[in-house]
Amino acid sequence: FGVDEEGGKVARVADALKLDKTVPMGEIGAAGDTQAACDAYQNIGGYLSSYGFNVDFAPVADVLTNVDNTVIGNRAFSSDAGVAAQMVSSAVTGLQETGVSACLKHFPGHGDTAGDSHTGAAQTDRTKEEMEAAEFLPFQSGIEAGADMIMVGHITAPNLTDGDSLPASISEKIITGVLRNELGYQGIIITDAMNMGAITEYYKSDVAAIMALKAGADMVLMPENFEEAYQGVLDAVVDGTVSEERINDSLRRIYRVKLRSRVL
Repeated sequence: FGVDEEGGKVARVADALKLDKTVPMGEIGAAGDTQAACDAYQNIGGYLSSYGFNVDFAPVADVLTNVDNTVIGNRAFSSDAGVAAQMVSSAVTGLQETGVSACLKHFPGHGDTAGDSHTGAAQTDRTKEEMEAAEFLPFQSGIEAGADMIMVGHITAPNLTDGDSLPASISEKIITGVLRNELGYQGIIITDAMNMGAITEYYKSDVAAIMALKAGADMVLMPENFEEAYQGVLDAVVDGTVSEERINDSLRRIYRVKLRSRVL
């Protein structure tokens, strides 16, 4: 049972229930106090858990490398990758101590993108070397802190994919090649919401869901047409387009977290 609860302007539960909101993470990052990041997410996790949530699609692990990027803005801890990495690690620890799974987002990094994936295509032209030195650092620190989940964004990153234009959320080169094989992440990988324009303008719900699973994603979040996506995946397994072993790999990862969190 998951929700976007980052603090600041993205606080679905706090807004709906008129709770005291946590300050934007950019303010905490600017202060340089990692304990404050831990405390903020312990507070968030505390009230989420009390209302029955067990997944928070947070913290934002993006590095704000483009100050004109208003989609991320002060949702990110910092424009300094080292600061962001320290803050993300503390946030994951604080949140997961409450029994709520953390979900780092938006891999491979939304902080430099031109465009808003909510409404259409979003692209980063950063080189792989640049991303390894900046964008990837908070994700690596979050992985080391034990983050249960990582959300892959609908971000086109041609320098990670030999020039192809597939969004990261349906790209095997990014999900399996970079996140699994190069960064070594073995937890749950979930797509960003598949009802966003970056997906719906170019792919049907069933096609996008199948591509995400084939690319290595474990969970497909919020297809525009759920029934179409669901039936498409079932048919793809039956006809061998998606192997049963590919599905079982994802189920193993999901059940490990469910068993540990006692939500089966």
